[in-house]
Amino acid sequence: MSKTIEFLEVYKKLKRNEIKRMVDITRRLQQKYGPQVADDIAEVLTERAHGKWSLKDKGDAGLKELYKLMWEKKNGIIDHEIEVIKDGELRLRVKDCFYANEYKKLGAQDLGYKYCCMYEYPVVDVFSSRIRFKRNNTLMQSSDHCDHCYRIIED
Repeated sequence: MSKTIEFLEVYKKLKRNEIKRMVDITRRLQQKYGPQVADDIAEVLTERAHGKWSLKDKGDAGLKELYKLMWEKKNGIIDHEIEVIKDGELRLRVKDCFYANEYKKLGAQDLGYKYCCMYEYPVVDVFSSRIRFKRNNTLMQSSDHCDHCYRIIED
């Protein structure tokens, strides 16, 4: 087994445990304090995303740099293809997602959507104020794919 595959399997095992822990903790807190707990946790995750991504070297903060930082090293975790990359637009189609699969196994797509899928919006906001992000479909919400569309907005 290659080192890359070994690393990927260890990463998946750690993430699988982390997801299960997050779901268990959230469900317990929701029983005690109500369903809004998931929104509070998602807010904390968003704040952390802002902090993490504001420290990254973003190059010229264009679509190629965004792709490189967010997508290039996701092989084995997120199966995607580039549909369009031209004239200030990047569109991706995600056909399989480790995170969606794991949350679905736990019957927690609602949490996966809040904790994983919605995480991308603040990341793009911090990455560049010139880039707009839009997504209409997600695997997490039982679509057959996720559609990620990034556009450069000129001043």
